[in-house]
Amino acid sequence: MNIIVEITSSMKNLVFLVTLGVIVFFTFQNANAITMTAVPEKQEFGANEWIKVYLSIQGYNGGQINWVAHRPDNSIISGVVTDQFKPQKIVHQIIRDANDNQFGSWTIDYKYAGVNQTVHFNVKPLGLTVITDKITYYEPDTMNINITSSYFEPYAKFAHFYLLNFYDQDGNDALGTPEIEITADKPSILYHFPMLKFAKFNPPGLYTLKVRYFNSTTTVPFLLGDIHKLMELSVKNSDTLYPGSDITFELLMSRVTDSTGTIKITDPLGNTTSTQFSPQSVHYTISLKNLSKIIGDYKFEINYAGITKTGTFRVIQNPLQLPNIQVEIIPNKLNYKPGEIANFKIHVSNVTTNSISTWVTSPDGISSSPVELPMNTTEIIIPHKISQYDTSGQWRLYVNYDGIEKYSIFSVIGAAIDDGKILSAIQYNIPYFVSEINSTTFQFPNNIAIDKNDNIYVIDSGNSEIKKFSSKGNLLLSWGEMGSSNGQFRNPSSIFVNEKYAYVTDTGNSRILMFNKTGGFVYSWGSYGTGPSMFKAPAAINSNHKKELFAGDLEQGIIQIFDDKGTYKDHIVSSLTDGASFTGIKSIAFDSQDNLYAITTDNRILKYSSIGEFVNFYGSSGNEEGRFNNPTAIAIDSKNNIFVADTGNHRIQKFDSDGNFLVSWGTEGTGQGQFEQPVGLAIDSSDNIYVVDKKNNNIQKFALYGQTNKNNQPSWIKNTSVWWSEGAMDKKEFSLVVKYMINQGVLKIPSLSQDNNAKIPNWLKGNIRQWSSGQIDDNTFWQSIQYLISTGIVKV
Repeated sequence: MNIIVEITSSMKNLVFLVTLGVIVFFTFQNANAITMTAVPEKQEFGANEWIKVYLSIQGYNGGQINWVAHRPDNSIISGVVTDQFKPQKIVHQIIRDANDNQFGSWTIDYKYAGVNQTVHFNVKPLGLTVITDKITYYEPDTMNINITSSYFEPYAKFAHFYLLNFYDQDGNDALGTPEIEITADKPSILYHFPMLKFAKFNPPGLYTLKVRYFNSTTTVPFLLGDIHKLMELSVKNSDTLYPGSDITFELLMSRVTDSTGTIKITDPLGNTTSTQFSPQSVHYTISLKNLSKIIGDYKFEINYAGITKTGTFRVIQNPLQLPNIQVEIIPNKLNYKPGEIANFKIHVSNVTTNSISTWVTSPDGISSSPVELPMNTTEIIIPHKISQYDTSGQWRLYVNYDGIEKYSIFSVIGAAIDDGKILSAIQYNIPYFVSEINSTTFQFPNNIAIDKNDNIYVIDSGNSEIKKFSSKGNLLLSWGEMGSSNGQFRNPSSIFVNEKYAYVTDTGNSRILMFNKTGGFVYSWGSYGTGPSMFKAPAAINSNHKKELFAGDLEQGIIQIFDDKGTYKDHIVSSLTDGASFTGIKSIAFDSQDNLYAITTDNRILKYSSIGEFVNFYGSSGNEEGRFNNPTAIAIDSKNNIFVADTGNHRIQKFDSDGNFLVSWGTEGTGQGQFEQPVGLAIDSSDNIYVVDKKNNNIQKFALYGQTNKNNQPSWIKNTSVWWSEGAMDKKEFSLVVKYMINQGVLKIPSLSQDNNAKIPNWLKGNIRQWSSGQIDDNTFWQSIQYLISTGIVKV
């Protein structure tokens, strides 16, 4: 007999079967049993994506869902899924990003009320590839770094950054090279890293570039080569030896190729000695004995691996003891035209004797006779008049101060300058004061621009504003405020205005802002960095006649070129060409031929041609004519004359288009024609120049032309007279002084023929010295000259 008993619950049915006194239990699942499904959102997640799994539970009755994730590195993370199903379904998310480095196969086990479910999926690896264009770099090179990643964000504002760091072979941070951030908004990015600053702070050797993206890193080793090892030759002891000294050369080459080379020495008598050498390394020293017995100039020629290097050195009488002083020669330009006067500033660390001798050597090696000049201070200017017939090429100016001999190289190049040019008086006229804009709301104005309608735009840096004035100085409008949003500034420093737009360098935000001429924000570009369209401290902007924008940076040796919409086109980079290196730019201007002039942070003006080729540099540090103390602004008038705000010297200096000093005006003060901190210049369509004085909070307007000062006496008059009296100039140069003063009516003498054989009395030189020191006034001095001419003693 069988007895069946059924008990029903919400979970299952139990059936008891009693047979022959034995009870048997059977269990059956019904339609309400628990089932679980887990499906990953995708089978392969991106390197930076969260994990998403869609969970569904049939028969869910509350409580926690436990999960355990097995990651690619065999580590485990676990947790519980919330019990707030909507309804019976939920998306389980594991928050992660590429910093976890968990790329590869994942497994997640889910468990609920005794029911298990497992899912499998992959996380795509974060690909990071870094390739440089070569292994060895030298100072003028640019390292081209190509960075490629499998993950990027195309919207720059949301993108992550590649972090670039440089380390030396000991793992220490490379000097002078802070971490670089590059926006990862493209699958592949080419970054240009100039080696100039890197080489300035770090010695040659092995280095490592490390690129980090999230927690993934890639390292690339590279060599910083010694620029002097590119087959350059140098002679020790500043090209000067003493009789019997060993002649020592340092042969520096990029690599050893040939087993032998030849060096040939020619002594002052024309005798030649040839010697073979066998370099064992890229840095090889050659020392020759018993070849320097004769005093005079020697020539050497070194031949190695098909390269020939030549040069000279001098053997001089060995003094008993040379003074422990430093002698420095600082030219006012690099390249000169025939007919110009080259000025060399001589600086000594202390005065040990009262004279200095000087001479020049032509490109053919022919030396002039030495001239001895008085030197009673630590600095003097030595002039050298370049003849209209002097040979083109590299010349050397030598000085010998108390036995210490130094030289400076300069080049003579281009068409000759007619002496008559110096006699044109109008170029020496000092501009006359016209008016002043003295807004009571100015707080440290620091730059200015003028549009084609002669409207005036002033950067009022203390207020973080641009103020627009009419040509009559009436305020028309202003815009801007402190900040980093569109239309806001942090330390704006320069402005340029064309037909439609005003461009402002927003220095503190490392960008350039573009506005319409009523102050409406249009566009901005730039971010902090060293790549194309990136800036550290942009501080100069101007445009050539092709409407290309040129932007200079205070902290980078580069001038970037953009179209008028801000699209990067090209750049001019600091180079090792003589005089062409720079670490920062403060102001930019163009002449009528699209030649570019840029003020550097080391007190020089660089000139580039319209195609970006380096032409020349002008000036150096100092307070002499043609030299600067923190120059900050440059402007060029319709005659291509150059005007520079020489801020630290409280003056404006004027130069001709070849960089020759003409005249300056301004003294320290607050009155008309005086300046405390002149920092901005602009010239309007009528050749009026506007000078922004940051400390005086005003703008002075001067007319460059229109009034002639017949009694104007340019500085070259007194300079040339003094130099002639000291023997640095011949009497032909002094005759130009007299002729100029006749043309100006100071000497009322009829036109006289020139006689270069006339003897000028020596007492006149004494008068010149007294005149230059203020012991004789101008009228007395010129009366003495007039007497000499009228009596025929001096002929012009």
